[in-house]
Amino acid sequence: MISDKRNLVDNNYRNVNSENVNFSNYVKTRNYSVASGRSYNTALNLAGNVAKTVNNSRNGSDFVKKMNFSRPDKMRFSRNNGSPGEDELGLGAVNKEKPFACNLGNTRKNGNSRNFSEFIKKRGSVGRRRFKRNDSSSSDYDSDFDSVDVDEQVEGWRDVKKIGSSASLGKYDMKITKRVPLKNLEKESDFSEQVELIRKEISKKKLAENGEQEVQREEESILSQKRFDECGISPLTVKALTAAGYVQMTRVQNATLSVCLEGNDALVKAKTGTGKSAAFLLPAIETVLKATSSGISQRVPPIFVLILCPTRELASQIAAEAIAMLKYHDGIGVQTLVGGTRFKVDQKRLEADLCQILVATPGRLLDHIENKSGLSVRLMGLKMLVLDEADHLLDLGFRKDVEKIVDCLPRRRQSIMFSATIPKEVRRISQLVLKREHTYVDTVGLGCAETPSKIKQSCLIAPHELHFQIVHHLLKEHIMEAPDYKVIVFCSTGMVTSLLYLLLREMKMNVREIHSRKPQLYRTRISDEFRESKRLILVTSDVSARGMNYPDVTLVVQVGIPSNREQYIHRLGRTGREDKEGEGILLLAPWEEYFLDDLKDLPLDKFPSPHLDPDSKLQMEALMAKIDSSVKEAAYHAWLGYYNSMREIGRDKTMLVELANRFAESIGLQRPPPLFRMTALKMGLKDIPGIRIRK
Repeated sequence: MISDKRNLVDNNYRNVNSENVNFSNYVKTRNYSVASGRSYNTALNLAGNVAKTVNNSRNGSDFVKKMNFSRPDKMRFSRNNGSPGEDELGLGAVNKEKPFACNLGNTRKNGNSRNFSEFIKKRGSVGRRRFKRNDSSSSDYDSDFDSVDVDEQVEGWRDVKKIGSSASLGKYDMKITKRVPLKNLEKESDFSEQVELIRKEISKKKLAENGEQEVQREEESILSQKRFDECGISPLTVKALTAAGYVQMTRVQNATLSVCLEGNDALVKAKTGTGKSAAFLLPAIETVLKATSSGISQRVPPIFVLILCPTRELASQIAAEAIAMLKYHDGIGVQTLVGGTRFKVDQKRLEADLCQILVATPGRLLDHIENKSGLSVRLMGLKMLVLDEADHLLDLGFRKDVEKIVDCLPRRRQSIMFSATIPKEVRRISQLVLKREHTYVDTVGLGCAETPSKIKQSCLIAPHELHFQIVHHLLKEHIMEAPDYKVIVFCSTGMVTSLLYLLLREMKMNVREIHSRKPQLYRTRISDEFRESKRLILVTSDVSARGMNYPDVTLVVQVGIPSNREQYIHRLGRTGREDKEGEGILLLAPWEEYFLDDLKDLPLDKFPSPHLDPDSKLQMEALMAKIDSSVKEAAYHAWLGYYNSMREIGRDKTMLVELANRFAESIGLQRPPPLFRMTALKMGLKDIPGIRIRK
């Protein structure tokens, strides 16, 4: 209003001579916010009428008489309560509820006897004003409008407009939630980036102080200076460890054994391949020895230690390690309870054989508890609960199962959680499982690398249609370089694993497969065979990604994008174990290259593009044609479901379907297999071009 009408007001008011009125100052300082029902266009017309009226009226009283405000009770002007000349201006009494609001419509009543020239003088002497909200507002907003220079800043009108509207709206403009300070928002911006910066700074300081060679030795060595016979465990256990070739403890074992042997609850963050299993098995054995030596006879033989782990293979491996440590102990039994076996067979085995230590997967254990097989009664004597690979347990959706299991266990127990990462989900479940005064042990540290330094990591970007041929080429090259080769090839899904296994078998390679579609007895047999063999290739899904200890693996190939960064690290951790060298190759398509942003802090080199033999390609196409079409169709469906779940790829459904159809063509399918209508609907692919619906 001021900026548009300033010239008009100045020209019309030059003729006003009543006591040298400076009306331009008057207009500028009276930046009142009109919070009535009228618009600001009406306010502009009002200013023009005021100018004409004052130009024709020499006396200020005539001006006041001719001013006609409609609905004066609803027009509020926001002012500072402490500004000078408030009573002298006759703007009416201050409202008790809203001390900063005055009613200009009452000007005639309170100031009729005043001369307009005096009004102008006093009003012009106010100078700068501060505008505030009413008392009901928070002090955070008050500070935003302090010290507004109305004479020098026309922009002040915008702030006044906001204040006046707030004054008119009253309680409807009150702030309900407290404003979050910007400092706190900055603190919560991105914690992961801050952690990475701290890691880099710490590593730089170490390099500067100790030199590059000393830091590398420190990172490479996973062994500590302490021996097992110095930590106060049973001599028979030490004898079994010595017979197996283990004399010195790893750094993880050294950091956690003292805490666990004292009977305290603990949350341990530890990398894969650092001896985590022994770190909780040794305290578990000591707990069993202490409980059995008490001599208390019970009608039902109790289970003293329960170990929960995410996969069947890991459960079998932990049980085998526990049996090896109990080699010279009599009367202590270890049992596994995993899916893929008959329920009654498990029940008979638990009743017939000794079982003081039970290693189980959550799903099958909960089945036995809910079916009232007598296991819940035996668990009432539990002394120790262990959650291994806790982050992976929650990733697989076992949170509710774990909660139900914990509710069936006695409160007076020792609980230990081991996890490679500590996300929010692990912290939440730790509040349920662990005591409030538990100990947190971080064996990774901010300055330590997440992947062993002896593993050579590289990435190869190639068209998705050539991935199977490239895998065959990489395996042939590696077999020529390493006579005692031992390779793990990770695929995105179980059915893609099966397809690649059949293809490599047709190519006359010594290969085995493990994935969730295979029965448990088969998986256990293949896992044991691969653990003890050399010159063997294992094609597997992520069931073998965590916790599995396959010694002397020389190469890990990851075909396609892993589900996340942690999964890449766990897959890679199958090689380079026990301070040995290893190699990892990540094979991605060009549209999967975005995943490398999550690995930018890892020492990932670019793998040179291989020269593929054209004859090998023709041979592979011919062999692919021999594979049963049902396997290819299942692989297509699994591939489509996996990448549809990836946020970056799955959000563009049209591109996803186009890539899936290209994959179908590359594996020898002339037409993409149809989907069930309900499946397509759930995946959001029902009306996408290229998707075929089964009739």
